[in-house]
Amino acid sequence: MAMKLVYFDLRGKAEVLRLMLHVAGQEFDDCPGGVNKADWDSQLLFGQLPLLIDGDRKIVQSGAIARYLASKLNLCGSTEDDKLLCDQLYEGAEDVFQALWPACTKYRGGSPEALEKVLAEGGNVHKYLTRFNAILEGKKFFLGETFSYADLALYNVLTLSSAIDVNNYIAPNFPNIKKHFDAVEAHPKIDAYNKSGKRRPPFEPFTF
Repeated sequence: MAMKLVYFDLRGKAEVLRLMLHVAGQEFDDCPGGVNKADWDSQLLFGQLPLLIDGDRKIVQSGAIARYLASKLNLCGSTEDDKLLCDQLYEGAEDVFQALWPACTKYRGGSPEALEKVLAEGGNVHKYLTRFNAILEGKKFFLGETFSYADLALYNVLTLSSAIDVNNYIAPNFPNIKKHFDAVEAHPKIDAYNKSGKRRPPFEPFTF
């Protein structure tokens, strides 16, 4: 039986999970647009999507789902140290998202000025990306030549919204991240997903 991923018809908290499933070649039912959360409430531990259904397992919380898939799909390296590093990098990418999201959503008080502030040197997004750039020095992927869900986590954050311009912001300021971004995007399964027409569009800043 194929896995089922339940989420709204946007990238949001489910996109990194979709990326993982596509990279692994895992068959799954990507619930189409029009998902009514109320239809799933009885299966949601905290009343929130995404929800992954894998056989009898019903898993919520995007981080828990990501770690479950990483282990099941062999996307977290081969050693305990690899897994620990991937977990830390995944959470670091989530910190980038948490710093970026309020600055580019109107309902969270976002504005062009707020976005400019977090992206500028000394801003929270800039601080995290500086660390990621240093970690990637001399590496193709975070685990060297081994592709992992940590790579997808950072790639996902950089593609969730058009707020971050990879060519005009990332490339000149964080060259190691740009090389990493290009390597992830060149992965045959990612390339196929991006060209398939199945991937939802990125979020446009200040639209809600």
